[in-house]
Amino acid sequence: MKKQRKILTLAALLALGTFSAVFAAEKQEEAPVDPALTNMQGAYVVLEEAVPPMPVKPASLQDAKAVTAYVAAVDKYLQALQKYVDGTTNDLNKIIDERNKAIAAASKVTEDYNAFFETNKKK
Repeated sequence: MKKQRKILTLAALLALGTFSAVFAAEKQEEAPVDPALTNMQGAYVVLEEAVPPMPVKPASLQDAKAVTAYVAAVDKYLQALQKYVDGTTNDLNKIIDERNKAIAAASKVTEDYNAFFETNKKK
């Protein structure tokens, strides 16, 4: 039951992603990012490189061996997707933490700067 719930949850997440992709504009080629505007050292791992090929369903339920292989392939695919989603979530959280540190540092230096000039203002 737990495994079925996990599979259904992942399937729902995938369906939502597919649903939104259907209504999105035709896939456009990604615009190149100005290297000065990114901190990434290399290309981010795209989904297609991180997961195995999508499982192909068997022609019939009558072929037990093929159905068993299909179930195993779907499970492996969903596990790989979950690992990718977890990894990207962790990456995003790290990026957000570092961005927040940068914002806090900018706020601190701005406060110090303003305080310096305020205290040294000629009266």
